[in-house]
Amino acid sequence: MFKLDSPLMNFLNKVADIMILNVMFMVFCIPVFTVGASFSAAYYMGFKMVKNEETYIVKGFWKAFRENFRQATAIWMIVLVILAVLMVDYRIIAYSGIQFAQWIQIGVVTVTVVLLMGLVFVFPLQARFVNPVKNTIKNAFLMALSHLPTAFVLVAIYALPVIVFYFVPQILPVIILMSFGVVIYAKSFLLLRVFKKYEDALVDRSQETQPDKAADDGIFAESDRMERGEYGIVAEKEASQKVYQNGRFVEMSENQTDKETEV
Repeated sequence: MFKLDSPLMNFLNKVADIMILNVMFMVFCIPVFTVGASFSAAYYMGFKMVKNEETYIVKGFWKAFRENFRQATAIWMIVLVILAVLMVDYRIIAYSGIQFAQWIQIGVVTVTVVLLMGLVFVFPLQARFVNPVKNTIKNAFLMALSHLPTAFVLVAIYALPVIVFYFVPQILPVIILMSFGVVIYAKSFLLLRVFKKYEDALVDRSQETQPDKAADDGIFAESDRMERGEYGIVAEKEASQKVYQNGRFVEMSENQTDKETEV
């Protein structure tokens, strides 16, 4: 029962990892402008925990935080601006005393729902794939619209700690210690299932012998075409490929992959 590889010990180790992940996430969110990088790092470790690839939570979290900081922070700043605009809109509708048309109110709510669905994908995508900020945001919304049921479930998962606290307020200490970690861990299961077919497609493309083949790969088509140089952005000899390394899909030039093959 108390052997290191027993189901009980594995469960306790997982609980301990979730608690550490939760604490790391909350601490790194304190400066506010680092929330995006903290989310990306937390999902990076969440994916590893789901696939039983994690080693040290603190070390892995810090590594992912540093690697994602610049792009994740840029995305977070954009999100903050949009959220601020929506907050102002809601306050105007609620407290201005002006009777707005119903279609305007429905429009604001619709924009909010679409934004939330995109948000539940954007930082996991940042943690899992290497892309420019513009493509990460675009892919997040396209993926949310392509997987609406999953997107709604992912949004609903955020409400679980609130619901639990409403019915059992005595559980507040447990929620503080584990809520974000549990939410990220639970969402990682669903997100990895969604990401799998896109990851398989990228792996297949990296193995193609004709990188300039014109094909529409769906959500990641624009990114891949840019990488293959079809618009003159990348020279043909420097066309990049997607290769899975260290828990993420990264870009490598053909020259790099050839050198590694020779080694």
